[in-house]
Amino acid sequence: MNDFSSTKSGGLTRRELLGVTATGLVAGAATSLFPAPAIAAEPVLRIGYISPVTGALAPFAEADNFLIAKVRETLKNGLAIGGKTYQVEIREIDDQSNSDRSATSASQLINGDGVNLMLAQGALTNVSVASQCEVSGIPCITTMDPWQGWMFPLKGKPDVGFSYVNHFFWGIEDIISTYVGMWNDLGTNRVVGTAWSNDPPGKVFANPDIGFPATLGLNKYKVVDVGEFQPGADDFSAQIVAFRDAGAEIVTGLFSPPEWAVFWRQAQQLGFKPKVATPAKALLFPSGIETLGKTGDGMSTEIWWTPNYPFKSTLTGQTAGELAADYTNTTGKRWTQPIGVVHALWELGINALKNAADPTDPDSVQDVIRNTKMTTIAGDIDWKNSPIKNVAKLKIAGGQWRLKPDGTYDLMVTYNKNAPEVPIQAEFSLDLGRKA
Repeated sequence: MNDFSSTKSGGLTRRELLGVTATGLVAGAATSLFPAPAIAAEPVLRIGYISPVTGALAPFAEADNFLIAKVRETLKNGLAIGGKTYQVEIREIDDQSNSDRSATSASQLINGDGVNLMLAQGALTNVSVASQCEVSGIPCITTMDPWQGWMFPLKGKPDVGFSYVNHFFWGIEDIISTYVGMWNDLGTNRVVGTAWSNDPPGKVFANPDIGFPATLGLNKYKVVDVGEFQPGADDFSAQIVAFRDAGAEIVTGLFSPPEWAVFWRQAQQLGFKPKVATPAKALLFPSGIETLGKTGDGMSTEIWWTPNYPFKSTLTGQTAGELAADYTNTTGKRWTQPIGVVHALWELGINALKNAADPTDPDSVQDVIRNTKMTTIAGDIDWKNSPIKNVAKLKIAGGQWRLKPDGTYDLMVTYNKNAPEVPIQAEFSLDLGRKA
């Protein structure tokens, strides 16, 4: 006769085993009826960032790793917004200085990563990224490109603007007025040789209506121009001979650092020694001027930012000088102008999220950007009162590179009419480069 009370199973009687099983079933039922309270996950905000870490425009993103590390440190405890604390994730992509890759990267960040805000910088980056964001309804801030080179390729109008995309930087009119302002009182013969690259930025600079030709003519400068050059050109003899033979005492144009190095070497060989050399873009970085050796002494350039700017970061509290010193101490490299501008980009982005009524709502974030007026480490950024919809003008100064005894250069502010808050450091000198 079978007796469940006396039959063992693994040390338990069948009756004990059934009791344990029944208890477990009851406990499981109770658990399903009264589940444990869920632990709410912290809300997350995602920022997409696209820049040219590699490729032709890589110098403009040289400080990205340093700057993003500082932003992540600042945000390590999240952002407190409307009674909630949001963790912030930064998704960064190198577009390799390629506009097609910029567009693909923006699509990935929008549709794959679900970013709440897009930040981008670079002349070959901004338009592709902004186009994707405008279509998708994602708030976007871009920089490092004249505003005309951003707005017009997007088919925008200054009095209409856009719904979700925003830009801050100077315009062609600002760099022209800065250059002319530097030159006006120098006592030259006012003959200017100009050479513009055959690409979108170069065409804007050379535009007869909004570019250099019109403004130089109004200021009684004679322009010598023999046509555009192809990006990457290695022969500028036609331009140089024309400038030399016309007696040009000022030379300007839009050059990459390698292009300018070639131009200047050939100018020396062909006996062209202008009193003033102010090429756009070519001399933004210490490395660009130092490759010229002593012959670069006294060359002039636009200034977007230097360690001498009298502003502080809203993220770290550092002054411009402290940020530049921090960069040098951390990387062993000298400061570059994009450091301040890209840092300001992050200040503006974080400010937009922090002050939005709902940082997950694109319209709420865009409303903050549209009404932003704040002072960043690169100066005042004002979208709220700008006459150009979705554009905030970045003020620029003018300056000269001065050779130091150790063979390195310092960039000295010599002109500040368009940025009066930036202190003058030296008078413009025509004697420096003539000694070489």
